[in-house]
Amino acid sequence: MGGADIVDNQNQLNSLIEQLKKNPPKIIGGYKKPGWALKVLDKISNDAVEVEPDGQVTAKTILEANDQTYYPAFLTIDVSKKGIISGAYLISEAAEQFELLPFEIAKHFVGKAETDITPFKYRTIEKVDGDEQQKNWPDFS
Repeated sequence: MGGADIVDNQNQLNSLIEQLKKNPPKIIGGYKKPGWALKVLDKISNDAVEVEPDGQVTAKTILEANDQTYYPAFLTIDVSKKGIISGAYLISEAAEQFELLPFEIAKHFVGKAETDITPFKYRTIEKVDGDEQQKNWPDFS
């Protein structure tokens, strides 16, 4: 990816954030207990772990924010790289359905400073084979 592509992608991201500011998404989370985040994930029909066509894994996950609050989320995990996270998505509620928002966009609508959220720890709902980053599963890593 060249420098011009990076600038263009950043401009598209900034434009999307500005559009969303007019009608902000309702990000689900900020719970004091992880069980509440789990209840949200239980309402979503996706499997707990899904293998994508490119071999990466998308997993239902509970994020523990830096301020010890919890968010239901989905992580894309690259098991070919020992479990490196290649994508993080928070959940928003819109018109009686859930939408996934990339973390880079969603973090602008959480209602907290980014330092309250990151760095976050995570725990997938089910153990992901090949994920060496979650050393103490089912504890947060």
